[in-house]
Amino acid sequence: MLLQRFSLRGCGGLLLLCAATAQAPAPPLSPAAAADQILDAMSAREAQLYHRLQEMTPRVETYMQNLRPDPTLGEVPVADRYYLGILDFRGGKFRTVSFLPQPRQFWRQLIGPIDDLLIFPVRHTLQLDIFRNTFAGMLFPGAGHFDRQHYRFQYVRRAFLGQVRCYVFDVAPLSVKAKGSFWGRIWIEDHHDTLVRFNGSFWQNRFGHPDLHFDSWRWNVQPGVWMPAYIYAEESDLRYGLVRHARYQAQTRIWGYDLRHAGNQQELTTMSVEGAALARQAAPAAILSPLASARAWERQAEDNVLDRLERSGLLAPPGPADAVLQTVVNNLIFANRLGIAPAVRCRILLTTPLESLTIGHTIVLSRGLIDSLPDEAALAAMLAHELAHIDLGQTLDTRYAFADRMLFADQDTLRLLHLKRTPQEEAQANQLAVKLLINSPYKDQLAAAGLFLRQVAARRKLSPHLFNPNLGNGWFSHDYLVRLHAVEAKAPALQPAQVSQIAALPLGGRLLVDPWDGSVTLEPQPAEHLLSAREKMPLQLTPFVPYLERAPAAEAKASPAAGSGGRH
Repeated sequence: MLLQRFSLRGCGGLLLLCAATAQAPAPPLSPAAAADQILDAMSAREAQLYHRLQEMTPRVETYMQNLRPDPTLGEVPVADRYYLGILDFRGGKFRTVSFLPQPRQFWRQLIGPIDDLLIFPVRHTLQLDIFRNTFAGMLFPGAGHFDRQHYRFQYVRRAFLGQVRCYVFDVAPLSVKAKGSFWGRIWIEDHHDTLVRFNGSFWQNRFGHPDLHFDSWRWNVQPGVWMPAYIYAEESDLRYGLVRHARYQAQTRIWGYDLRHAGNQQELTTMSVEGAALARQAAPAAILSPLASARAWERQAEDNVLDRLERSGLLAPPGPADAVLQTVVNNLIFANRLGIAPAVRCRILLTTPLESLTIGHTIVLSRGLIDSLPDEAALAAMLAHELAHIDLGQTLDTRYAFADRMLFADQDTLRLLHLKRTPQEEAQANQLAVKLLINSPYKDQLAAAGLFLRQVAARRKLSPHLFNPNLGNGWFSHDYLVRLHAVEAKAPALQPAQVSQIAALPLGGRLLVDPWDGSVTLEPQPAEHLLSAREKMPLQLTPFVPYLERAPAAEAKASPAAGSGGRH
């Protein structure tokens, strides 16, 4: 049987499926029958994905901001909460393991922005419910029963999500008494009938269990394979108790479905030894001097830590985005005539909290920090502070050169790697960083860097988890901005209502993370004309509206099993 798609007049533009034999074409399917075939194929692929994910342990990060109305800025954060962990689907049961040093139950991490309001209903809604946790439902609209036997699907239209054409259906449970069922809208891509987006809530209809609304997106990691990648949740007037209301936004990111190739392990798949090639190798180098030996030992500790962070799914593998940071670092090095050996490298931490640190001679900036920086001068200021640590000879503890210190469980990574600097080292680096910036091509653009630091200081108490680093040093000490205070002090006053003054960007708009292996690409940011101060949204969350594309077969990534793979 040859399956082919065609457009049937009078069905509102819905593409239909029909079966054609070699002898004579079969009559076209009715719109209802064609829709049923699409929905049945979607349901089968959902069940397939649900079982496939039970073999994987991706990383998950949720950042939430509690909001209050503001007459000028629209909404501003007043509290926040952060969670970083590992998703575990094994055995068909949804669990999470926290990376954070003092983990709490996952549902308590998620309700953090409104902890102070004692939101009893939200706490229980996020507890064990329909799929062990409401969050699990945000990954799947139904576990094994999202089908026509349990739901009513109504065709709406065709629509494009980026380059991907989709069928759009409204969805409701057949039984209005089915508590915890999904209500909302779904998008099914038209090549393999795979669910790529669903938007709505799980209906509770009982006191103390409000409906939490979310928008969940899949990412095309290999031809025909779409994995959960982004979840945006928002409530503008969540009622609980008798008179209380809550407003919040949350971004959840999932990545690292396949970390087998992290930490240079991909070399095992391509390594070959040729006797003739070995015979042509150059003679061994002379014995290293004591200084060269010490540097090599320090580099070994540095490489061990970087590889371990990458294998834990917290550090992006080396890629083109690193080169952008490297260019700015090189500008600082050449302008100040620094002779640093071995060479300085740059890497990207995949997490949201704003932080920067050095690991030996490698400068590491978090995704959240890079996303929120307004321009290259502000980026240079962040890199200058870390470059100063390196130029001052403030090295990494060489205990990490011993391989046995890297043999620990992934969830213990943040607890066992100690990468913070002493207050004295931080003060020395701040002083030198200012000198490096004054002698650099960015010396006349430091107002932007100072404004960014002013915005950070203004937001510090309202979003404390955003500035609580996972690995490096914090930016504050006793409510005082320690990081590059001299640059911040010379910046103009912060004017939140002035549309033309951009002190910081919203979170999550510059770096694109591949959910399969955590690789990062830098997306160009178009210049946009702001209509009001409400659109500035410095250091705030925004909805996810990714531009979906199909993964070319030539770029499909290695898969542990047939049908699994990775790219967007």
